[in-house]
Amino acid sequence: MKAVRIHENRGPANPELLVLEDAPDPHAATGDVIVRVHAASFVPDELDWPGTWTDRAGRDRTPCIPAHEVAGVVTEVGYGTTGFEVGDRVFGLTDWHRDGGAAEYVAVEARNLAAIPDTVGFQASAALPLAGLTAWRGMFRHGGLEFGDAADRTVVVHGGAGGTGSLVVQLAHAAGSRVVATGRRAAEERARATAQSNSFPSMGNATWTSSHRWTWCSTPSAAMRSPDRPRSSSRAACWSRSLRRPR
Repeated sequence: MKAVRIHENRGPANPELLVLEDAPDPHAATGDVIVRVHAASFVPDELDWPGTWTDRAGRDRTPCIPAHEVAGVVTEVGYGTTGFEVGDRVFGLTDWHRDGGAAEYVAVEARNLAAIPDTVGFQASAALPLAGLTAWRGMFRHGGLEFGDAADRTVVVHGGAGGTGSLVVQLAHAAGSRVVATGRRAAEERARATAQSNSFPSMGNATWTSSHRWTWCSTPSAAMRSPDRPRSSSRAACWSRSLRRPR
């Protein structure tokens, strides 16, 4: 198969070392499926992650294939694997210590995949896993927010127009919270457009304007008067200042 691989670790500032070349086809281990890749998402920082270069035993595994967010179609189901069949449309994360999805095919543990809804395309699906899981875990697992019980909560999102921040905004709004997002003034229009066009199906025709509990602040300090649930998707300084404010 064809794959984008890198043979030498020089840190994240050297993407020119990525090369398109022939690579062995992946094999499905127990619990795996083989996915025919239709889209994959690459985070430049992953070239600096230890798992990119070594396996779990610390052994060098170069040349390696990056791009750990993947979407595609199942072409093979490994021994003992349940939950998926050949032909299923799936998306998810590959193991950090295994090859990623910048290839024609990738082996992925079935437990790290989910079915793609019929109304969602491959590119959108491949862009969701890492940012989406970060947003979800931050809001509901670590932040303690709950659907249907968040009407009295205020969620502050620093960097609300970014990849993770825009998802935090959508999730917090869908949960019923009042959302205060901060960011550069130039990003406000994009943030509002994203909020209105990418709303969850359960939200009907709701749009995120000030009348629907959506507020945009051009500077972080304007949003730090009384956040109930501070959520940072940008710099640590903003996060620390949020935590110091009273609820």
